[in-house]
Amino acid sequence: MRILLTRQPAQAGDLEAGLAGAEAAGERLRVGFLPLTDFALPDDDGPLRALLMDWARAGGDAAGPACSGSPRWLVLTSPNTVRALSAVGWDGHVPVGARIAVTGPGTARVLAEAGCGASPWLPPEDHSAEGLIAGLAAHHPHGARAWLPQSDRARPRLADGLRAAGWDVRTGLAYRTVPYPAPAGSRLLDAAEEGCADVVTPARLAEVSAGTAVVLTSSSAAEEFVAAGLTPLVGERVRLVAIGAPTRDTCARLGLPLIGTAPTPDAAGVLAVLRGAV
Repeated sequence: MRILLTRQPAQAGDLEAGLAGAEAAGERLRVGFLPLTDFALPDDDGPLRALLMDWARAGGDAAGPACSGSPRWLVLTSPNTVRALSAVGWDGHVPVGARIAVTGPGTARVLAEAGCGASPWLPPEDHSAEGLIAGLAAHHPHGARAWLPQSDRARPRLADGLRAAGWDVRTGLAYRTVPYPAPAGSRLLDAAEEGCADVVTPARLAEVSAGTAVVLTSSSAAEEFVAAGLTPLVGERVRLVAIGAPTRDTCARLGLPLIGTAPTPDAAGVLAVLRGAV
């Protein structure tokens, strides 16, 4: 059985590794990619640099004592956020007195690849905005300070939830989500990896074998799926799986029928849907 994830080979990680070679309906899965969205740096990266500098200065530095006051967190909600910070010059250094929170293992892995030697905090189970809010609020029930670089399509739930918990939150634009492919000069991901993987373009999705599973990995991917005119292929040609409640809700709003929503954002969650649907 062929399964296509709506992202790029450069974003491959534990999800793809866990699906490759797994079985569903007595067939081994073949994992490929259907890139629908891409990611670009802001036209003006000055505000992102300023946000990063503000966090670094507020957290103190190894050359001097850490600033007194409430705890200071850099909250990173995706691997692309880390890539954006690296693109504007961050070398992974974490000042004395500062900490980093990430949404999950994938973001932690890219953070380490970016040169950060500090161990980030991540939610033990729930990697959603709710999991971050609950975990960080438990760390600091009386409030702390957070610097939150985000996508232009980020929902306000995380920032609003932390503020409701008494946190001082500063947000900033880290990158833009755009239709695939982004202009070469501002592109965030490495295009060189595309030639080394099974990549299907939207124009050729109609040629895939009947029953191919397409995993919508984000709300923006679902929106681009519809914008690319692919909705008529859903049914006999392709079957849709959503990752996460926000993506599921977006599919419902757009009228995209799903065979299920992965209960967890990993290979086990996607396999549960595929095996249950069969």
